[in-house]
Amino acid sequence: MASAYGLLGLFRLLTVGLAYLTGPQDQLQPARNLEAAWQVLAPCAETVSFDGAWTMSLNEHGGAIVNSDRHGQRLQGHWELLDAKAQSYRIDVLAFGNDFVVVPTAAGCLLGSGTLHKVDLKLSWFMRDKPDREDLVASVSPAHVTMK
Repeated sequence: MASAYGLLGLFRLLTVGLAYLTGPQDQLQPARNLEAAWQVLAPCAETVSFDGAWTMSLNEHGGAIVNSDRHGQRLQGHWELLDAKAQSYRIDVLAFGNDFVVVPTAAGCLLGSGTLHKVDLKLSWFMRDKPDREDLVASVSPAHVTMK
């Protein structure tokens, strides 16, 4: 009976040892994914809510900060990559959690709430105005019309 407990203890030690030895390789993969995800998300790092009452700042380490001068609140959270191909992210902050897609625009970037096929603009985040840029009111691509 004592040898059975000894073998069980030895098995646990071996399991913990193997987990420790293989741990760093497993941790490198999420770090690489975070770096690649940040390259896509970086243009949307500083955004403002639809109503202009909130600002959101994202950082390369997966952090998110939402501020409101109007409401006197500062909330902290995090972001994570959901799907690299669809460029979709989950942003969780105390007051909300939602899925977003990065939508490149002529003015910079939009964090669209939802999917590329269905975006809720009222829950989306828009690139903040930069004081050193001229205001861009609208941008229209030339329309390609074919008549039969």
